[in-house]
Amino acid sequence: PRITEHPVDTTVARHEPATLNCHASGEPEPTITWFKDGMTLRTAPQDARSHRVLLPAGNLFFLRVVQSRKESDAGVYWCEASNALGKARSRNATLTVAVLRDEFRLEPQSTRVAAGEDIVMECAPPRGTPEPQVFWRKDGHTLEVEGRLKLVDGSNLAITDTKPSDDGRYQCVAKNTAGVRESAVAILKVYVKPFLIKPPEDKTALVGSTVDFPCAVGGDPLPDVLWRRNAAGGTMPLGRVRVLEDRTLRLERITLLDQGRYTCEADNYAGAITATALLTVHAPPTLTTRPLAQTVESNRDVSFHCNVEGSPKPFIFWSFEGDRTLIYPGTSTGNYQVTTVEGKSTLTLKQAQPQNSGTVIICSAVNAAGSASTRTRLTVTSREEHPPPVIIRGPVNQTLPINSVAFLSCEASGNPTPVISWYKENHPVTSTNRINTTNPGLVEIHNLQKDDSGLYTCVASSRSGKATWSGHLLVENPKNPNINFFKAPEAIMLPGPPSRPHALNQSEGSVTITWGQNNKIGSSSLLGYQIELFGREEGVTPTWTVVARRVQGPTYTQHLLSPSVPYTFLVRAENGHGLGPPSQLSDIIIVGPDTAQNWGNPEVTVLSEARASLVKGDIVRLSEAIPVLSTAIKLVWEILDAQYVEGLYIYYVTLDGPSDLPKPYSMLTVLHTGGASSFTVNNLAKWSRYEFFLVPFYKTVEGQPSNSRTVRTLEDVPVEAPTSMEALLLNSTAVYLKWKPPPSETLNGDLQGYKIEIKANGTGTTDTVTVGTTPTLLLGNLTAGVAYTVKVAAMTRAGLGPFSSAAILRLDPASRHNDHHHQKPIDMQSGDFITETWFMALLISMVSVMVLLFGAMLLVRRRQMLTKKTLTPSRSNGAVLTTPLASKTETPLWLDKDALPDYSNSLPEYSKLTPEVNLHLNPRPDHLDCSKYMQVEKEYASPNLADYAEVEASQVTSPAPYATTTLVTGGRRMVWVEEPPYPSHNGGYYNRKVYSDSYFAPNQTLRRKKSSNENPPDLVSPNQPVYARVGPPGLSWRNATPSLTSFTPHKQVYHASTRSEPGNML
Repeated sequence: PRITEHPVDTTVARHEPATLNCHASGEPEPTITWFKDGMTLRTAPQDARSHRVLLPAGNLFFLRVVQSRKESDAGVYWCEASNALGKARSRNATLTVAVLRDEFRLEPQSTRVAAGEDIVMECAPPRGTPEPQVFWRKDGHTLEVEGRLKLVDGSNLAITDTKPSDDGRYQCVAKNTAGVRESAVAILKVYVKPFLIKPPEDKTALVGSTVDFPCAVGGDPLPDVLWRRNAAGGTMPLGRVRVLEDRTLRLERITLLDQGRYTCEADNYAGAITATALLTVHAPPTLTTRPLAQTVESNRDVSFHCNVEGSPKPFIFWSFEGDRTLIYPGTSTGNYQVTTVEGKSTLTLKQAQPQNSGTVIICSAVNAAGSASTRTRLTVTSREEHPPPVIIRGPVNQTLPINSVAFLSCEASGNPTPVISWYKENHPVTSTNRINTTNPGLVEIHNLQKDDSGLYTCVASSRSGKATWSGHLLVENPKNPNINFFKAPEAIMLPGPPSRPHALNQSEGSVTITWGQNNKIGSSSLLGYQIELFGREEGVTPTWTVVARRVQGPTYTQHLLSPSVPYTFLVRAENGHGLGPPSQLSDIIIVGPDTAQNWGNPEVTVLSEARASLVKGDIVRLSEAIPVLSTAIKLVWEILDAQYVEGLYIYYVTLDGPSDLPKPYSMLTVLHTGGASSFTVNNLAKWSRYEFFLVPFYKTVEGQPSNSRTVRTLEDVPVEAPTSMEALLLNSTAVYLKWKPPPSETLNGDLQGYKIEIKANGTGTTDTVTVGTTPTLLLGNLTAGVAYTVKVAAMTRAGLGPFSSAAILRLDPASRHNDHHHQKPIDMQSGDFITETWFMALLISMVSVMVLLFGAMLLVRRRQMLTKKTLTPSRSNGAVLTTPLASKTETPLWLDKDALPDYSNSLPEYSKLTPEVNLHLNPRPDHLDCSKYMQVEKEYASPNLADYAEVEASQVTSPAPYATTTLVTGGRRMVWVEEPPYPSHNGGYYNRKVYSDSYFAPNQTLRRKKSSNENPPDLVSPNQPVYARVGPPGLSWRNATPSLTSFTPHKQVYHASTRSEPGNML
């Protein structure tokens, strides 16, 4: 038989029918038998209970594929065809029973994501055979996985850069032969992060106005909006702040405290966003302290104070009516000076003169929000213009009984001190046995009689004038029932003095004064105030005049005053017991020309109306200051009341420049022709800040200034080129360039960078390089041996400035061996080093050293010559004086006394030495003062010899040690000089400094020879010990001192070739 159709692998779902095909040919017709897993398979119809049927054609048909624990159709099948002639076996075929479980191992979960973010929706399909395939559905539709959508790990759905269109219901679907399984629905919500549609912007507003900060935002879901104020700025102004429906923050009636940063915060599930805006609050200048009218004596200093508050910080200046000069800190005019500290400005007039009297002084302040000004008047008086005396308390009406005592008081003050006198019925009151006038301030009348009744007047007088006060005294019979007796009230019963009156308003011919009430009213109710006036007019006796009685209010207006006359006011309070003490005197008040004398003069009337109109408030507002050129600014203004505006003064102050120098100002005059509302100011400095303000005027009357505007002129190109270009050679093809930028005042703008032009000589091409604001450049790829021309220019936004002068850069081939860290001007030639500063300094140093060496050699040579000439050479080592001595046979250490003549009568006189140096405590002083010593031609040993070192001459073997002593006085100083090493004939000491005889160990002990008269001891014979004298402080040798000039000449102790002795001892 031959198999014509082999069975094939088949996968069948459980309980589903399946067929395994098998066809064979042969003669006779073969019989088909099926095997499973090597075992013959029982099929129907042979086995009626089998669900496997062998079809006539040989195919194996499964009614339903079984897959259970007891029985399973899954396995390896093959068929076998047989007949009488033989058998044929088919290929193996595997029958697989497909299985797919119902439960997903991991189902996708509902989630939310912000738009733009990435998300992975996880899914683990059910277990199954064969492995199920996974795909996704969105809103019931199969999802195409491409672009932003990808399957990760075979089943997870990854979405990158999510968009709102990705919003939906997602399902994970698993499918194989056994069936299809769908996961639960997972909802993906794509939220949109908050975004700003209209963010808040920085704003500037005036005090008292309303400000809106918008905060329009979008997002999904719609974000929540929260407004807050930065912690550093303070809290929200509750009660004046609210949030509108469109999330706009509104601030009402803003104050300076509301200035700060306000933040809008918007958030939703997707995220949050913030936006901040700055609120700047401007407040027009406010005068917190106004300058008061001042009255000062001539040649005295006077100050006016003007305190101003405002935001931004106001510019405060002073001026004078009728004069266009401005005075502010750093400037002065005449004897006027101004100082300003933190909004407090003080104008000081030094040495006020009479011609300064009547000057109207104006304090003004301007800022971007507005302006303020106030006026006051200065009065300068002479010493003779003091007001007359003031009676503080005078006599009052009294009714007293006969034989009682009357007290009449009169207290006065003034400059100079007034003299008080009394009058009765215009007759002087003199002292009697009943009347005591010893104290003019209090007159006593005893045993009153009827003829004592009358009008008593107190007169206080001085050279400044006089003041009078009268009171009636009535003396009656105490038994008269019709008489009401009363005496003078006590001071406590009267009201207290009011505050000092001052001018509230004044015009031509009149003035309004005001004062403050005293809390002390007295023992009865207040009836009013009495106003007294003094004005010094020619031909009128200087005295106080009562111009009003029992005035109720704290103000009073006095009319019909004479112009140019100084007036002074005082105020008294009155109650039922009488008049109280006076207030302090007011400042001197001078009114303008009397309007009564100018009735019918239209010019005076118009000026008065113009002054009232221009001073009352804002007349002109400076709207804009626009820079149009680097040297010009256009001003645009608005005139609010043009009735009395003849023109405008344009003032502008330069704000740039050193802070310690005064800021200059300029002034222009523009006439108001009706339609003019702008003006262009030319000839300004380039790229400079200016503050502009306007002052309206009408003839000689100036109004209140406008607000100010601060603006900067436009940029321009630099006017100077960079300088001092230097080059640092890195190698044969690279150079590091460096230069100095132009001065900042010549840039005319913000420096934006530099442009460098490099041109190789011999070629027509020019390379241009642009660098930033750093004044350096690294040039590479240069050719050795080629000269380059380099120029550099600075540039601003307006353009390029001038180039520097061309510099030649030479790259010599030998330069690669030079010091790579050496920096030099780029146009230096190879032989130009002789002009370098370092070379000149080196040359000068070398010449100086050579001169010093030559001078030292001459000095040493001169000393050697002087040493040979001296008979008793000595040496000096700072503060140590030594005397080397010699003998005929050998070089002993100490002197041979027999060889010395008697010198008791031949010693010169020395000045006494200062006994303040202890040889043991200070063996080596730094300086030796010898100015008080006698200058002698010969050398001397120390004269103050007191102690003796006793040494046997035969035992001395070395000449090196010698005795020394220290001499110290006040005067010239000798610097200690190190003693160089020296040789010795007999094993001397080398490289040692000898400061005293204690340096060596002598064979004999020290002893001192006693002498009653303290004369020098006699020298002993050679067989006796030799003494070397060392003089301690305090030992007196009277007038006899030893002289070494009488000593026997000796041999040199030191070798001539190695040691030279000094010829002179200082």
